Amino acid sequence: MSSTPAAETLAEELAERWTSFFIPKGWPERLHLLHQVHEQLREDLADIELYCDVSSAFIRKLIDRLSAGSVESTAQAHIYANSDSEEHRRVAGDFLAESSAASVLAKADRS
Repeated sequence: MSSTPAAETLAEELAERWTSFFIPKGWPERLHLLHQVHEQLREDLADIELYCDVSSAFIRKLIDRLSAGSVESTAQAHIYANSDSEEHRRVAGDFLAESSAASVLAKADRS
């Protein structure tokens, strides 16, 4: 976690504002909504470094508020992979690696 204090404050405000919209959605819908939030955030923040700091901190805070637990889908892994939390990125990478290995094995079994 390497966000600036300004980025942390803005990320906290965003998490407070948006968490209730994410709660009732599944991971694919959350990924889509997050994309929309990020498009608007990118337009609103002229500084790309601030955008990157806010974005990854917001994702961390959102995941923490959703109490999401283990990664169980590709959409969830994509969200976790963009968090500024090393732990979130690690579990996303583990899931994607396992998913990729399972896909390779399934293809080999069909051959």
